[in-house]
Amino acid sequence: MTIEEDGVTTPEATTQKPSRPRSERLSATTWLWVVFWLIFLVQPVTSNITAGGGRTAGACILIAGGLLYGIQTTRIMRRMWSGRPLTTTEQSITGLVAMVMTGGMLAAAPLLGQSAFALLPYCVVVLALGSAIKVGATLALSLCAATYALSPSLTGKPLETGLLFAALASGAAAGLGAFSAARGREAEVAREDAALLRVQEERNRMARDLHDILGHSLTVITMKAELAGKLVDLDPAKAKEQIAELEQLSRSALADVRTTVSGYREMSLSGEIARARTALTDASIRADMPMSVDAVSPDLRELFAWAVREATTNVIRHSGASRCTVTIEPTRLVVADDGRGSDATPGTAAGSGNGLAGLRERAEAVGASVAVDTSDGFRLTVGAPPRNNGETR
Repeated sequence: MTIEEDGVTTPEATTQKPSRPRSERLSATTWLWVVFWLIFLVQPVTSNITAGGGRTAGACILIAGGLLYGIQTTRIMRRMWSGRPLTTTEQSITGLVAMVMTGGMLAAAPLLGQSAFALLPYCVVVLALGSAIKVGATLALSLCAATYALSPSLTGKPLETGLLFAALASGAAAGLGAFSAARGREAEVAREDAALLRVQEERNRMARDLHDILGHSLTVITMKAELAGKLVDLDPAKAKEQIAELEQLSRSALADVRTTVSGYREMSLSGEIARARTALTDASIRADMPMSVDAVSPDLRELFAWAVREATTNVIRHSGASRCTVTIEPTRLVVADDGRGSDATPGTAAGSGNGLAGLRERAEAVGASVAVDTSDGFRLTVGAPPRNNGETR
């Protein structure tokens, strides 16, 4: 949806809600990720159910812990991937869920032995994903240490190294994922703030320019209109003079507005470079373009933009080239291809068109020159004498 106010795109125009298909894809990805990791609970659950007796009750505890993990992790990841930070309430719920899962794990340990600690990685992941980064890391490490210490008294054996490693590795991966998501949210907020700032700066610039251009003219027009109204009956001849001056002032103000608007629409060198690269590629011509135009003298950028547009148009239409190279220096632009050059179709030779004639006129206006060489392919050079001490025209 695009929202405009007086011809200016508002911040709302750049903020769009995620489409339904994207939401569905995120939901499917979340469930796939959660279900995949639950596979590692299948073996301890099935083996203990098969054993029967008290182990069946312990297996049910593992199933309940897996369900809690799946539900809470899905909630956390959907919120995280949608760009919304976890609230204090969400973090409190995460702590409660992890506490219940840990309690169930410790209660099942006397029944299942080391199999009960298959829940440990899932408890650690819930804490790492659903808590503040430092808090989650502290709680996860504390849980691993406590489980390691309690394992001999609960099961008669020390905690298996593989389970401990799985818990630590899972927690580290989940923590890195949460950290990455947090940084992504911060970057998105920074981009939105920068976009709002650019919109505000552009509004301020337009307001400033319109005030500077029209403020004086409209003030004078108002005064002369009032004076002409008073003179209509007293001195018709003087009134006609004032009205004639009013017409002149209004035309002048209109010309100033048009000049300002054309300034807003001036050519962009970087934009023309990008468009030229796309057009040449579409025409199956290899494009070697500069990555940056920052070094170009500011008073030559518009001229160079026109030159890039005209030159690439000639290359595509007439040259039969397979490669086009654009070289940019602070006061010099060169566009060259490996095409037919002077063997081009008569009447289309580079340097003879109206476009290049117009380009020469633009160059002369800023003290630059245009040179065309078709002896070996097409080569357009636009340059200006170096500016001394940053001097511009």
